[in-house]
Amino acid sequence: MEDKKTGPRIYKNLPLANAVVIDSVKYKSKPDGWVMETADFTELSYFLGYKFEPRSMYAIWSPEGVIRGGHLESRSKLVTVLRGTIYYAMIDMRPGPDMGKKYEFYLGDGEKSMGRSVLNPEGLIDCFIPVDGDAMTHQVGDRPYNKFDNMRTLDIMDPELGLSIPQGSKFRANEEGETAPVSFKEFVESIK
Repeated sequence: MEDKKTGPRIYKNLPLANAVVIDSVKYKSKPDGWVMETADFTELSYFLGYKFEPRSMYAIWSPEGVIRGGHLESRSKLVTVLRGTIYYAMIDMRPGPDMGKKYEFYLGDGEKSMGRSVLNPEGLIDCFIPVDGDAMTHQVGDRPYNKFDNMRTLDIMDPELGLSIPQGSKFRANEEGETAPVSFKEFVESIK
């Protein structure tokens, strides 16, 4: 994993192709508060070797221990933790030898954090769980939201995945029309 410093941000390649953690810096702002430039998309595109073009953005607030995500992404997105610390897991679902490969880490505030932002490339399943209190994320995608991405949710607590899910985590309540999370084996079968 090569770290590369470009301005105030440090980029860290993850073992999943095109997945990158970005460690941004918060600057104190007078009289109170902070300022943080989480991304420079020209700089990020240069680092990636392809153009990342933001097309949508949204924020998610979640209480501690609630599992968010578990959907197969049809877009690349930059996820930034604005407040708190999250456990973050990525599972590669792109066809090829890395299918099923996973990576887990922490983002946000605190010593166990690897950085503040992660670029989650298209074709990966991602999920996050706030730890040590609630958390707020800001997400920027290179395509608009696609409601069909949420048609299937992976049960990230499936023992076959072997993830180190924080104790006490639970899935958020399903909204009307959402399906129950499925095992990794069922998920793979559903996308063949």
